[in-house]
Amino acid sequence: MQAQELPDADGFVAAAPADAIRTDQITAVEIAGRPLILTRCQGRVYAFSARCPHAAGDLSQGTLYRGRIDCPGHGYRFDVATGRVLWPADEICRLKQYPVKEEDGVIKVKV
Repeated sequence: MQAQELPDADGFVAAAPADAIRTDQITAVEIAGRPLILTRCQGRVYAFSARCPHAAGDLSQGTLYRGRIDCPGHGYRFDVATGRVLWPADEICRLKQYPVKEEDGVIKVKV
């Protein structure tokens, strides 16, 4: 899915219909040339880079479960709500996250 709309006054771009973003499902979008992932966790929508911060693996091919995403490349696991790495425990990289708002049935992301 590729966002085509211009940013609103606050810099948010329409990314996807709100009802298309489901709990623990990966929705890959591209905004301003950036591959992103949208997902819903505990009723809230999160947006983050589709590139793993460890080695640029494609997280859209990863596994998402209970608010955690596993990179298919090296198995790194991240918390989608905080961006923190969960495995390996001694790693310090974080997911690049983006502000999200849900408005009039549309998910908007600020990149």
